[in-house]
Amino acid sequence: MSERNDKLRGLVQNGQIDRAIEMVRSTDDYHEGERFVFTVLCEVKSTPELVEAVLEAFLGTKPGHAHSYNYGGGHSGWVHSLSHFTKILWERRMDGWIKKFNEVSFKGANELGDSNCSDRLVDDFGSHAKFYDEPADFALTPENLRWMDWKYAAYSKARIEAGHFESEEAFLRWKLRRPEMHIAFDYEAQTDLVNIEGIRSFIQQLQELGADTSEFNGLEKDLLTKQLSELEAKLPAATQGRQRERLEKRIQKTRAALA
Repeated sequence: MSERNDKLRGLVQNGQIDRAIEMVRSTDDYHEGERFVFTVLCEVKSTPELVEAVLEAFLGTKPGHAHSYNYGGGHSGWVHSLSHFTKILWERRMDGWIKKFNEVSFKGANELGDSNCSDRLVDDFGSHAKFYDEPADFALTPENLRWMDWKYAAYSKARIEAGHFESEEAFLRWKLRRPEMHIAFDYEAQTDLVNIEGIRSFIQQLQELGADTSEFNGLEKDLLTKQLSELEAKLPAATQGRQRERLEKRIQKTRAALA
């Protein structure tokens, strides 16, 4: 498989686009199809025709398509591979392909009862959508998302329900008013903590737009104070060594941030 991918890369680099298109169309394995997609999207000499061809070829590797071969992963295996490169599609604003892939993924989730990894495509909207984006334009509708468990996707759910915003300022204010937006994983403490840098970044973006940000002057302190109170309340019950050590680390970092 890697030999074929190396051959594809060589064809693209040498400007042999017709042969590259022929090669990507020959795949029937979504694992190889995924590698082909990354190669084509990352090579500067790739043409729009080749990009279209490789994405169409990957779509054709979905189990159940006429020319696909099921390598054991089924529908969710295909969606898992798809989710590896959807970030690039969002960054390049390939809206038509995002919607097409979402439609296929969500249809399989509903009809086959196989929704594993499809939630990643839902979270893509929460992570990458601009203020003007309409969820329905990306197939994110209640009918398509009947299978979705929103327990761990509160922000994505709220973002989809909010729809489009009238301006970037309105979008930033909406995000700043959502407490769940300001919690992030701290690798040093190995746990979730208030994301001070994220809050300051949103406020700075508002200021660059010339907006009044006084509404959020006490946001950092309020969130840190609330988190510290919650953490300290857990301390008496934390009797196990590692559990207590991690909790004390969270408390220490939160106190330091408050100071």
